[in-house]
Amino acid sequence: MATSLVNQLAHIAVNSINPLDLKAQKKAHSQSLVFDPQAAATQDFDTVYQICLEGYQELCQIDRRFSGFASNIFSEQSKKENRAQMTAAENTELDVVIESFLSLVGVRLLLKPAIKAVEWLVRRFRVHENNTEALVLTFLPYHTKPIFTNLLSILPPTLPAIFKFLHPYKGSLACPSRHTIVHTATNNLAFLSALNTYVLKSCRTQSQYRGLLSFWVGVFTEAVSGMLDQSASRQEAQLRKEQDILLRVLPVLNEGLSMKNIPDLRVGCYIVLTILTSKAQLEDYVLEAMMEAVVSHWTTDTTHAGLICLSVIAQNKRTNKIPSKVYRAVMALSRIDDDLKTLGEQYQVEDLTYGLICGILENLDKGQDASYLQLIWSFIKGNLVGETRTSQAIETILLKADSTESINNHGPDMQRQLANLILKFSESDVFGETVRNLVGKTKIDLELLEMKLQARILPQLPSNDGNFEDTEMKDAVTIVEEEDFTTAAGRIPTRTVNETSFLSHSKSYVFGSLCHAFLLALSSEASVRQFRDLPVLRKSMATTDPLYISFFIRIWCGPYPIQARATSLKCVSSIFDKVESSADMQVLLPYLVYALGDISPKVRRAATDLILMITSRYTTIEEGEKSKEEKSVLGKHDIYGHLDIVRDVSWMSFTDVTKFLRDILVPSLEECRLDATHIIKRLASTLSGSHHRSSNTAPKELNTSTKLAIFTFLGSHINQTSIHSVRLRLLSIMNLVEKVGNVSRTKILLPLLTAQEYQSQETLRGLCANEHINESEYLSQIVGVVTPSDREGLRLLISLVLPREHSLPHQLRKAAVQRIQHIWKPIKSDMQLYFVEALLDLVGKSSTDGFEEEYRAQALEMLRSISLSPKTLLAMLGKLPTFSDGLNDETPSPKRRRIGQVRAGATHGVNDTTFVNRLKITTIILELVEVNMAGKTSQEVLKKLFQVLADIQYAKAQMQVDLGYIQSIVLNALSAIIEQERMSPSPQLDNSSVHADLVVDCVRTSSTPQVQRAALLLMSSLASALPDLVVHSVMPIFTFMGSTIFRLNDEYSTHVIDKTIESIIPPLIETLRKSKGGPVFGASELLLTFVAAFEHIPEHRRLSMFQSLIDKLGAEEFLFAILAMLTDKYAGDQKVAAFAMELSSQYNARIQLQASIFFIFHSMELTRLQTISKYIDLVGDALKPKRTISERLLSLGADGNADSISADLLLLPTQMLSSSRLITRTARLLSKNNSDDVEIVRRCYDHMLEQVLSIMARTKEKKKLHAAYQSFTASLLRLLPIRDFITSVDVLLKQQDCDIQRQGLDSLEQKINACKHRELGAERACINFIPRLQSLLEESFDPLLKHSAITCSNQIIEKYGKKNKKIVIAFDTVVAGQSCLGAFDTRLRIISLLCLALSVEVLGQVIIPIIPQAVPKAIDHLKTSLVEDEEDKTLHNAVYTFIGSLLIHVPWMLVGDYLDCFLRASHESANGGMGFECDRNRIDALHLIAERIEAKECLLALRKTWTNAVIEGPKAVEEHLDMLDMAIERHPKRIIAEQSHVMVDLLLEVFDLRCVQLSHRTEDSYEDEEIEVVEKTANKVAIKVIYKLNDSNFRPIFVRMLEWSVMRTSQQDRKRKLYRQITLFKFLHTFFDTLKSIVTSYAGFIIDSAIDTFSSISPKDSESVMLNNYVILTLNSCFENDQDEFWQSPTHFTSISTGLLSLVPHAASLPSLLPALTSLAASTSSSNQHKSLNSSILAYFRSEAQATRIAAIQCQISLTRRLGEDWLNLLPEMLPFIAEALEDVDEGVEIEVHTWVRLIEETLGESLDPMLL
Repeated sequence: MATSLVNQLAHIAVNSINPLDLKAQKKAHSQSLVFDPQAAATQDFDTVYQICLEGYQELCQIDRRFSGFASNIFSEQSKKENRAQMTAAENTELDVVIESFLSLVGVRLLLKPAIKAVEWLVRRFRVHENNTEALVLTFLPYHTKPIFTNLLSILPPTLPAIFKFLHPYKGSLACPSRHTIVHTATNNLAFLSALNTYVLKSCRTQSQYRGLLSFWVGVFTEAVSGMLDQSASRQEAQLRKEQDILLRVLPVLNEGLSMKNIPDLRVGCYIVLTILTSKAQLEDYVLEAMMEAVVSHWTTDTTHAGLICLSVIAQNKRTNKIPSKVYRAVMALSRIDDDLKTLGEQYQVEDLTYGLICGILENLDKGQDASYLQLIWSFIKGNLVGETRTSQAIETILLKADSTESINNHGPDMQRQLANLILKFSESDVFGETVRNLVGKTKIDLELLEMKLQARILPQLPSNDGNFEDTEMKDAVTIVEEEDFTTAAGRIPTRTVNETSFLSHSKSYVFGSLCHAFLLALSSEASVRQFRDLPVLRKSMATTDPLYISFFIRIWCGPYPIQARATSLKCVSSIFDKVESSADMQVLLPYLVYALGDISPKVRRAATDLILMITSRYTTIEEGEKSKEEKSVLGKHDIYGHLDIVRDVSWMSFTDVTKFLRDILVPSLEECRLDATHIIKRLASTLSGSHHRSSNTAPKELNTSTKLAIFTFLGSHINQTSIHSVRLRLLSIMNLVEKVGNVSRTKILLPLLTAQEYQSQETLRGLCANEHINESEYLSQIVGVVTPSDREGLRLLISLVLPREHSLPHQLRKAAVQRIQHIWKPIKSDMQLYFVEALLDLVGKSSTDGFEEEYRAQALEMLRSISLSPKTLLAMLGKLPTFSDGLNDETPSPKRRRIGQVRAGATHGVNDTTFVNRLKITTIILELVEVNMAGKTSQEVLKKLFQVLADIQYAKAQMQVDLGYIQSIVLNALSAIIEQERMSPSPQLDNSSVHADLVVDCVRTSSTPQVQRAALLLMSSLASALPDLVVHSVMPIFTFMGSTIFRLNDEYSTHVIDKTIESIIPPLIETLRKSKGGPVFGASELLLTFVAAFEHIPEHRRLSMFQSLIDKLGAEEFLFAILAMLTDKYAGDQKVAAFAMELSSQYNARIQLQASIFFIFHSMELTRLQTISKYIDLVGDALKPKRTISERLLSLGADGNADSISADLLLLPTQMLSSSRLITRTARLLSKNNSDDVEIVRRCYDHMLEQVLSIMARTKEKKKLHAAYQSFTASLLRLLPIRDFITSVDVLLKQQDCDIQRQGLDSLEQKINACKHRELGAERACINFIPRLQSLLEESFDPLLKHSAITCSNQIIEKYGKKNKKIVIAFDTVVAGQSCLGAFDTRLRIISLLCLALSVEVLGQVIIPIIPQAVPKAIDHLKTSLVEDEEDKTLHNAVYTFIGSLLIHVPWMLVGDYLDCFLRASHESANGGMGFECDRNRIDALHLIAERIEAKECLLALRKTWTNAVIEGPKAVEEHLDMLDMAIERHPKRIIAEQSHVMVDLLLEVFDLRCVQLSHRTEDSYEDEEIEVVEKTANKVAIKVIYKLNDSNFRPIFVRMLEWSVMRTSQQDRKRKLYRQITLFKFLHTFFDTLKSIVTSYAGFIIDSAIDTFSSISPKDSESVMLNNYVILTLNSCFENDQDEFWQSPTHFTSISTGLLSLVPHAASLPSLLPALTSLAASTSSSNQHKSLNSSILAYFRSEAQATRIAAIQCQISLTRRLGEDWLNLLPEMLPFIAEALEDVDEGVEIEVHTWVRLIEETLGESLDPMLL
């Protein structure tokens, strides 16, 4: 047994490196992320360091944070570092640095510089062994990229335990799937912890990136979810496991949420929290802590995700309370309501929103802004809390308002906001019912609440039947002003002027003041008593004068608080306490009935008390007085004002009043106290006599006279009362009673409707708004007084719908329409007909009046909304105008008819007004018949409709007018009636009433699709109901359908066709079965109709239509015929062939459903093969001299076209055999051991092959037919698996027919291409077949056959070539030889090039032996493809494909002469104008040269071929320079520096282009614009070269360039020097402008050259001027970027300023001169130099030339504007010259001087006038 020491020594031995084991060291050194192990093993650390350092330096340019590593892991010293010789502390310190770098470089691992930098860590510091965890975690987000497989290849054999999941992938070098990583994170806690630690550490160092965080969030979230799913078990165990998960996850989330300014990390933590909350069972305190963590440090970037997380957490809390910290954070958001609405569209935010509402209400007592209450309305109105939560929220609001002791203590704003909030809910149509229910449920003292809020919370009860919904009111809140009652009472007069009643219809001038004082008096009983005793109310006369009572009636019937309404009732009760009177107080009864329906129980209690008091008084009077005299009725003459109004009021007798009180009201008082709607039901039931006597509270049965007295009493008060709310509630009672005795409510209340008719819309709206009642509800009750049996009322109601002279309120007309619709059915038929005729008369009128037009539209709408009985419809049809009568009355003479036809193409009557009106009425009546006869049946209506149809057909034929719409209406109505009759248990259709021929005539003669479809549907219904009647008339219908309705593209047409086929085809086929010849022969015409219409049927409907047809015909007999006819009719149409295949497959699929499970697998294939066999038999029958079935089904004819038709017919079986599904399943079938099925397939296959080959042998001369059979044979051959198929193809190759040989090879190529899975035996068979193809290439002389052989080999090489490279290279040797690549056939050359290109990709370096043989031929072919007038783009592209493959895989072989020749040919291609595709292929190949070939070879070739590129033209030059550009970018600085001499030579040749082209211009010389483009590109390339060089390398080059430009030339070559200098200074301008201050010192080299240029300027020479301009621009760039005071040197300044100043006379042609002088002055701070410059410029002020003087002034302006006061220090010297210039005789000089003077004055802030005096 091994001891512990032995184990330790063994472990040390495994992990140690033996310095003498050179093989192991070499293997370790060869491990690389970038290079192959063979190449890496040969590299030393200096080479590796140089390569990796370039990547590191590029990283530093991208991100300066990398620069810190230059002093440690990327220093020169690092090349000598050896971790094995470092101490543990040093290794630890190194690990920190490496991990920091890996964290920072993670975001850029897909960039080459980053991989190069990491390569250094791998090669030098062995991070893949010493820092495996950090390295793998850095690369893990890229686990799907190729770089991860590179990492796996260098990882040590023994990985840390947390990465054990990578072992399988390391062996196969495959990328791990995301599922694997998530599974590991779920089950390997160490791995998850390491990943979390790495991510958080990256975030702390600000080296995180979005890809890392996205990867971490996905893995972490799914891992947490998986752990929670795994924890599901028994409750106790589950809780324990969830606690363990929380202990691991929450610290990570806490740290992540504590980091600021990392939104992606925070959002990721939110997602994990959401998963935790949703799946774990957490306590509320944990959830609240999570919520606080969510809002801590959140920002505007994360609030949206944070709110989502909060909403999920809130859903899982058991309580609704939100922590105060969370509440404050959420409410601090600017638009929290909008944010929650947006979230609410996708997430559940109800619990969060409800928690916020509770928080708002809770914080009201803490001084919170009351405006937050408006957010509650926004939350609930926006449906953010859900239906259940809405009720809870409103209840919480009400309880909060009720529980607050003193709302006033919180200020008026709190009071107002809370009142407004509650009122919004109570007034809302949505929440009003909820508020009312909650008021009763919560037992809130509504009166106390209203007093607290000083507002009426709930309005009066609406007058409908018990619906407590609040009506919409404006200004419902009545906030009592802060005023003392005594003050308000003091302003009230002691008496009224003329007022006797506050219920009068005239305006009251004192009621407002009294009402205001009364509301103030409610605060105390003493104030109320004081108010009652006000003199103006005349309380002492209350029993004789209605003023006192009428005031309080208006209060309790008005929109006032509950306290006010209840107190007003008590005030009226007080008059009965002390006053003894026998006055009749029945005037109170209508208003007490109203009070009994008040929504407030308190008001109803006060009303019941008053009723009991009045009843007691009446009883006392009745018992105490024996006299039967009528008592004086209070207010009888003045309660409503004028005597004329009061005279119409009906009063009850004292006895009737007593009965009303004692027998109706008093027994119902207890129920009225509990139910506000009880009084409505009790009164209605009593007056109508419908109450139940068994009820304990039922009133006594009253006699009719008493009920009539009460009925008329209430009705008269309804008519006369000035309070519309009272009228509304009493009408709700009266409208439930149709009549009492013989008196209907209409008779009593009709004056109210009559009066309402003349009230304006504005007046009505104002009254309803004042009393807070709903206008539409009020009018509905007004028109509700009309009963169905009252003719006078109905006539009035109808008149409201019809037009009238005066305007009628729209709402009243709408209410009248709704009332008529409501009572329509009980109305007697004569009145119905009267109303319908009136509406029809209105609709039929023709007028241009917009007002009447509106009425007509409403009348038409009403006609369509009411239900008409068959009897009414029959009467309407009987009154229909007949078109034929009009024609008979006004038939034109033959001569007139002829003239009309010639002139207008139409006959008499089309434009006649009578005809138009007749047509209009007919249309409307028929529409009504169509709608109202749905679901009904009537033989009379059916017969009449056929008569109408006949009349329409006759009129249409005679008048030539399109009456399609009314035709379709009649046909639809007939269809509905017949369908209803057919579906009835005992149909009673009369054959004499049905005219099928008329329907067929509609189908044939109509051109309207709607009529056609309706007629077809009618025929379908008739065929089902009366088949014998229509069976002989259907063939014309299908003929018509084929040319019309089949072409319509809508769902309804599809329905019509399906219905027609379903109903008509079966009886037709049954008839044909009895005929001679059978159904197929008999139905050939029908089939031809569908086949002929195929092309017109919309594509998406074809399949379903033909399936429906085949189902009804019988698939066994007709499917074959339809397929054959389709193929014959549409020969050559691929869409038809595809359709035929889909049709047959769909049908077969349905057959399979009827088979057994075992038979399903084979039935379809066997069925198809047998079908194809029969199909081939049919084609063979067509080729026979004596045909049988083919003569009937196919359009063969007698003109000898059977061969062509047969060839077309073969297309369908050919495509059917090509079905991939058929091929796949046939292969499976053949692989089975089921001998019966295999035998069937082989027998069928052999039969077809034998028959086809025999026919092919006889039809060689018939090319089309022979070709068709060849295609079929190819498809037949492809049916077999590849293994068997190759055997068949080999047999075909032995035949002498090249066409058959090609067909076999093409089929094999297609079959191999389509093979997407590893087929058994296919690989070996294909590889072994390549030598057979090779021998074919060597032996055959047919280029087409060779082409097919190479094409076939391409598929084999691509799929299986790597399995046996020896066979492939032997085959490629033949392809590259003279018989293929060297052949004269262009197609053979092309396929040979493509085959070689593919082989290069497959074989790699193995292809090298054939390169000397193939490349020269390829280049020759490229030149051949460019021959003028014989260009071959395909050959051109094939050559570039081949060369491109070589450049990718073996670029070192394409150098020297090969490269030079190829570049020259490419230049010729660029000049050839071969098109976009050719240009792209060429450019791609040229780019590969720049990228793949070594710099020395590439640059040398570019230099050698430059002259050729110039000769070929600008495009070739452009591509040449692009290659140079890419080569410079691709190669590192060291390589460029080494090849700088070649580079300079090439650039100088490029720069010499202008000189070469312009010195001796010819027709072929470049245009100036083309030269400009080349020079611009060259300058850009030169700058890139400079970037790769240092000063020591570049300075000699710079000097050489200057020497090149001024080399000695003869006098005749002066122009050449000029052109070179132009090119040079254009480059220098770019040079100084790009590199700026870095190269300012180089300006010293060009000063002399610049001065010489200035001195030799020739203004008339454009080239000289151009050169001077570029020199000035170059100097200007130097001046602008001078940061080292280079130009302040006297030597430099003096010489260059002198030269520039000498050009001032030529400034007009040198636009850059003045800016350059300005920049020169700005570059120096020397006053002496400024003075010298100024003196020279001022000297030009006295020049004789006007242009010189202007240029000098403009120069001064530019200097003044740029330098400001620094320049104006020289003003004393300038003043004399300014004065002289101001007097200049030239106007232009004077203008410029004035401009300069104004600029000086603006700069100095003072005028120059005193100085110039």
